[in-house]
Amino acid sequence: MIERLPDKDGMRYSLTPNRSISWPALVRVWLGLVAVTSLVVVFMVLAGAWLVVPFAGLELAAVGAGLWYTARKCCRREVITFGPRVVRVEKGHQCREQEWELPRQSVRVYLEPKPHPFAPERMWLRSLDEEIPLADFLNARDSRELMTLLQSQGLPVTRRTQAAAGLWF
Repeated sequence: MIERLPDKDGMRYSLTPNRSISWPALVRVWLGLVAVTSLVVVFMVLAGAWLVVPFAGLELAAVGAGLWYTARKCCRREVITFGPRVVRVEKGHQCREQEWELPRQSVRVYLEPKPHPFAPERMWLRSLDEEIPLADFLNARDSRELMTLLQSQGLPVTRRTQAAAGLWF
């Protein structure tokens, strides 16, 4: 998802993955799974199948860990600020973890071809000797929107070509 943020020095955009559910709602879904599984486990224990208890616990722990990992990946954020002299890229989860300031006149956008028809093109911002991967979590439509946005800021775009890697490609 691409969102324009107010900025006094220039244009600022926030890039985040699409999220279909919030963290509190995800916790409620997991607690619902815990309740249903606990109900089934109680009936199984009353029937004499007590060995179900550790496996149900492992299953709930694995589902909880998977939901947490997915939710954490969906909390990624990249902020691109286009100032008069610099392009600033900030990346992180809950807070800014990485930051780059690139001189605007030397920034270029590089595109790598799609690995298959439904995948978005991969993007990099390149300046002098730095190459920063950009928004690898965006879907194809948002990726095209970001490319239009970068071109509207005057950044030149270069498409990389890949040589065939084998007989089947």
